Amino acid sequence: MKASVVYFILTLISVQVFGQFTAREYYKFGKSKFDDGKYFEAVDFLDNAIKLDPGYENAIFFRAESFLALEKYNLAIDDYTRVINTRKTHDSYTAQYYLKRAVAKMELKNYREAYKDFSVAFKLIPEYAEGHYEYSRFKYLTLKDKSEAIREINKAIELDNQVGKYYARRAEYKAHISKYDFEGNKYLKEAVSDLNIAVSLDGDNVDFRQLRSDYNKELGEPAEAIEDYDVMIKINPDRVEAYTERGLIEMQNDQYNEAIDDFSKSIELQPNKEYNYRYRGLCKHNILDFGGAYNDYTKSIQLLQEELKITDDSIKLKKILADTYIKRGAAATSLGNTFNSCSDFRTAYELGSKIGLNYLRKYCGI
Repeated sequence: MKASVVYFILTLISVQVFGQFTAREYYKFGKSKFDDGKYFEAVDFLDNAIKLDPGYENAIFFRAESFLALEKYNLAIDDYTRVINTRKTHDSYTAQYYLKRAVAKMELKNYREAYKDFSVAFKLIPEYAEGHYEYSRFKYLTLKDKSEAIREINKAIELDNQVGKYYARRAEYKAHISKYDFEGNKYLKEAVSDLNIAVSLDGDNVDFRQLRSDYNKELGEPAEAIEDYDVMIKINPDRVEAYTERGLIEMQNDQYNEAIDDFSKSIELQPNKEYNYRYRGLCKHNILDFGGAYNDYTKSIQLLQEELKITDDSIKLKKILADTYIKRGAAATSLGNTFNSCSDFRTAYELGSKIGLNYLRKYCGI
C-alpha cells in the first residue's frame, strides 16, 4: 500500500514535469480501480490510456470488463469486438474475449449471437471450465429443462473443482428445481451442500453465505442462517441485508431487543428501505413501546406512499400499506389516541382491507 502511494506521488510529480501520464500509467491506475470494484473510475483512466494508444489490448479489455460490471452491455460488446478484431493469433486470450462477449450478448437476450460466440470459444479451448460455467447459465435461461444447466456446470467442476463460484451456481440451479419438484427438500439440501464447498473454498465471499443462509431458512434451519449472518457482518459490517435478515429471525424467536438493534443498523446504513421501519415498529409494539412503534409505522407509511407513485406493483404495495395503517392504528389505540386510530382503520378499509372495517366496528362504533 505504501509503495503504491509513493508511486502515485512520484507519478503526479512526473505529470507536472512532463505534462501527462503515459498510456501504461493510465492503464495501471485503471486496472487498480477495476480490481477495487470502482468501475466508473476505471473507465476514466482506461479511456485515457486508449486515447494515447488506440491498440492497447489490455486497456480495451478491462474497459470492456468495467462496462460489463456496470451493465453497459452494448459498450462492453463494442470493446470485446475491438480486441477480437485486433488479435493476430487465436489462443486462450481470444477464447476469453469471445466468452465475455457471449456473456454480454446473453445479458441483452441476444441468445442467437451469444451461442455463436460460445461456439467459437469452445473451438479454441474445448476443455474450458470458465466456458462451461458461463454456458450453463445460457442453458438455464434458454432451456425449459434446468437439469441441462446442472449437467453443464458439472463439466466446469470436473475440469476445475477448486472454484467456489461453480458450486454456488450449481446450488442456485438446484434451488430453482426444488421449487417445482416433489422432492424439493432433497434438491435444497444438495444446494446447501454445494454452498458448503463454495464457502470452504472462499470463506470471505459473503454472497455464498447469503445464498446458504437463504436456503437454510427455507429448510427450517434458522440457527445455521444466523451463523452465516454473523460471519457476513464480521467480514463486511456494511452488509445491510445481513442485519435485516438476522433481525427477522430474532423477531420470530421473540428476541425483540436484539431485532430492534439489527433493524436500527439496517436503517442507519439504508434509511429509505421502508420494511426496516415496519419490522422495527412491530418489535417495539411487542415490547409495549407504542410511541416508538407509532413513529416507525409513520415512516414506513410515508415511504410506501412515495413508492406507490413510481411503481407498477400497486396491488401488493396497497396491501402492505393497508396493513401498516392497521398496525399504526393499533398503536394509536394503545396510546389512547382514538381519533388517529379510527382515521388509520378507515384509511386501511378504503385501501381494500376487510380487517380495517372490523377494527372500525370494534374500536370506533361504526
